Amino acid sequence: MNANNTNKRINRFDNLRGLAIFLVVLGHMAFSTKFLSINYLHSYIFIFHLAILFFVAGYFSKIDLNQPIKIFKRILVPYILFTIIYWIIYIPFGKPSEAIFIYPTYALWFLLSLFFMKMALPILDKLRYPILFTFILALLFGFIKYTGDILSLSRTFCFLPVFLTGFYFNEYKARLRENYSNISSALENSKVIFLSVLIAFLASISAAYYIPGSIIMMKFPYDGSYLINIAIRALIIVLGIAITLIINRFMTDKECLLTKWGRNSMAIYILHIFFIVLVKKFTESFFYSQSEIIALLITFILSFLIVILLSQDWISKCFKRTMEFIANLILKDA
Repeated sequence: MNANNTNKRINRFDNLRGLAIFLVVLGHMAFSTKFLSINYLHSYIFIFHLAILFFVAGYFSKIDLNQPIKIFKRILVPYILFTIIYWIIYIPFGKPSEAIFIYPTYALWFLLSLFFMKMALPILDKLRYPILFTFILALLFGFIKYTGDILSLSRTFCFLPVFLTGFYFNEYKARLRENYSNISSALENSKVIFLSVLIAFLASISAAYYIPGSIIMMKFPYDGSYLINIAIRALIIVLGIAITLIINRFMTDKECLLTKWGRNSMAIYILHIFFIVLVKKFTESFFYSQSEIIALLITFILSFLIVILLSQDWISKCFKRTMEFIANLILKDA
């Protein structure tokens, strides 16, 4: 059982979430362009931005009898509602998938994966070595052959070790200090920290350059040499955890711009998809007529503006109230 069970807002974790949500929007803006630098940016971001979100989600997760209802209201209701909305919007542009809930639409896979993780938490907490077990499971899942991103299962298994790292973070940190004080002290040494940052940085920029984005996303079964694929998947998972822990180590506890983004991250995550589609549709010809440096600058500016717009408190409040209203229509009073 972890010791993170708190509903109190912690600036550090809001800041982590705020950074991650900006990178999510930036990553979607940078997805599939003709510019090599922007495509590289997308691959690099994907190594760790979602790992941060799953880590923070795990940190604040709880195990109690009321959690299944809360998880249904906060995660599954938005997934169902916006899957239907996106499906309706997609009709004029072509034939949408008939299995709309089985194959997650665009970025909504994150909600489905998070739902599965939180629901499985009481079982996973009974395991002796839950992080190691789920890490091995993530590597083995790549052998299963399937078509499409069915129920986002592959990414659910692959990000599960990151989620559990967040869930057990305080417990393992305290255990490390108590039972392995020498190791704990060494990890706080400035030289060890510098070396860790350097290795993680060099490994991540190399991975983003040499490994195709489709493999970094850990979305599909292994294709090709099994040993190489296992090694790559293991590397991506470990890098995601390592970079997340490093960013957490240096993240400020003070309230800043990231704090507001983090507090309103759910609304930003779901609603930014509409803006990305619209912005790309109406600026595509202008975007591709620019030089690569200007296009890269535009990508950052538009991402920043989208996050600024959607991080407004009134938008988040309206979003939460709408979700609560729909959940109350579906569920009877306790």
